[in-house]
Amino acid sequence: MKSIAVLGSTGSIGSQTLDIVQRYPDRLRVKLLAASRVSEKLLEQVKQFRPEYVYVAEGGEIEGVKILSGDTGLDELASLDIDIFINGIAGIAGIKPTYLLLKNRKKQATANKEAIICLGEVFKDRYSEILPIDSEHSAVFQALQAGNRENLKRIILTASGGPFWNSQSLENITVEDALNHPRWKMGRKVTIDSATLMNKGLEIIEAHYLFNIPYSKIEAVIHPQSLIHGIVEFIDGSMIAQMSCPDMRIPISYAISYPDRWETGAKYLNLFEYGKLEFYQPDEEKFPLLKIARECGEKGGAYPTVLTVADELAVDMFLRGEIKFTEIPLIVEKILEKANFKKPESYEDVIFIIEETKKLFKDIYKTAGGKIA
Repeated sequence: MKSIAVLGSTGSIGSQTLDIVQRYPDRLRVKLLAASRVSEKLLEQVKQFRPEYVYVAEGGEIEGVKILSGDTGLDELASLDIDIFINGIAGIAGIKPTYLLLKNRKKQATANKEAIICLGEVFKDRYSEILPIDSEHSAVFQALQAGNRENLKRIILTASGGPFWNSQSLENITVEDALNHPRWKMGRKVTIDSATLMNKGLEIIEAHYLFNIPYSKIEAVIHPQSLIHGIVEFIDGSMIAQMSCPDMRIPISYAISYPDRWETGAKYLNLFEYGKLEFYQPDEEKFPLLKIARECGEKGGAYPTVLTVADELAVDMFLRGEIKFTEIPLIVEKILEKANFKKPESYEDVIFIIEETKKLFKDIYKTAGGKIA
């Protein structure tokens, strides 16, 4: 019996993790659930899985469990005797839990790319202990086991391209359009990042840190069918690809069961239903955030953190209807142009950069009639 903690339990990754737990009551036991607030969905999860602990960022009361909250609660959460922590918290909110789990040498599987990126300059020596949940990084993790790391030529991260990869114009895209992903069901922020291809840019930086691979050996391709999730090429010309139907339960389950594999309830892949696999070069002029992200990764220092925060702020404005889809990269570029921070050497440095970037955003940007002022 393996004890499990699910951080971000009411979100997309958390809900799919609990679907796997439900399939294996004889193998998995939920010891902790964590969410931003007490909600009907959280209460239903508590009733069904009966955890010993519940962390609620905003505090609250739930009968029959020990409630943890605030910074003190996070410290206690990260010190609990739990076999594996699933980190499904979205965005920069997941940075502190990731840091505490790394600090305490806890086994964690994470889908929070923002935390990996922001803490990369400080904690990359410990990233080999992390099991990736992102479908692309899970695919690379699996494919890398086919050979020795010194024989690696390159890795290829596939991108669905989102809903607009072959669109002629991005000018009049609505929030509803951008949230209508053709393949994956994800949270709102990551769905917008997929539409701008920023998600792939962030994943390039994440792959650099997770696998200690130079940027020169990391590529991205548009693969609209979303059946191949990642490819590893070795120096002998062999390419090892991980394929499956697009279902996040597969990488989540693999992280939990590693090195074993469990049945997940995901649909098995029937190649005849698709007939062909397509691959296209990403258009970095139409989707500039992909190029911007790679450049920030190559610069290193504070740039990956500033990029992450700037993107989250810009996406939030788009989701609130305050800016156009095409203004997201313009805001990110503006913030990067003004940012001038030293390389972070500690968790405290990372938090400083995050907070200063937010202040910078407020100083250089204001909304006036829906246009960048």
